[in-house]
Amino acid sequence: MEKLRFNIMPTAWGHVAAAISKQGIRHLILPQPSKEEAFNVLCNKVRDEKLVPDNKDLILKKLAGQLKNYFNGQLVEFSYKLDYNIATVFQRQVWCVARTISFGSKQTYGWIAEKIGDPDSRRAVGQALNANPIPLLVPCHRIIAVRGKLGGFGGGTEMKSKLLRLEGTILA
Repeated sequence: MEKLRFNIMPTAWGHVAAAISKQGIRHLILPQPSKEEAFNVLCNKVRDEKLVPDNKDLILKKLAGQLKNYFNGQLVEFSYKLDYNIATVFQRQVWCVARTISFGSKQTYGWIAEKIGDPDSRRAVGQALNANPIPLLVPCHRIIAVRGKLGGFGGGTEMKSKLLRLEGTILA
């Protein structure tokens, strides 16, 4: 059983949980109203891993500071090593392309499909993004449907809309 170190971090929007393996950050839980809820959501996401609390890990400390800044509306570029070991090859391709979309920008599912060389895979791209266990770090909220529609989001369309407004992205 692999051990994942985790921390629950307060932000202006609520409590965010993150879990890290030896390979990098594996899970990030979007803001929850309480530490307990953030922990429960994290527990529901992990598979056969054991969660070990760690509020001293340098990566988790840096991430906590950046998340505070991000949710206070500051420009933050997250450039952490991520653990994609639970992903399929297709998901990894999609998530790597999604990471290239910068703060305050947005792209479409079709754009990602083109970038990975499979223009007919728009729906599969959406499914891969829905499976993203590291939102914000893999900024799937920045991917929208054609004609400016939000499309889906694991954190819900209201959260997606809030994140895009926070980043100053104007929705059509």
